Amino acid sequence: MPVTKNMRRKLDYLVRTTGRAEAEIVAQAVDEGLTELYRKQLAETYLSGGIDREKAVHELGRDAVEELDYARNSIDADIEWGLKSA
Repeated sequence: MPVTKNMRRKLDYLVRTTGRAEAEIVAQAVDEGLTELYRKQLAETYLSGGIDREKAVHELGRDAVEELDYARNSIDADIEWGLKSA
């Protein structure tokens, strides 16, 4: 993946302001990015029934799973309300 001007600007800024090596910053960015992508995929898999709640809690944490459950229940309630009004 080529480094765009915007990515280069951000990377140069981070190197300059943190005093850290470019490779160290890139390694952290990859690690944090992969972690975020992993968590998003776990959430999607949980919501679609691909993993059970216990596994989701283990991987994402209880608070995150409770937020997912709340959001899903809110959407379900909105849909049910909308269908009753139709």
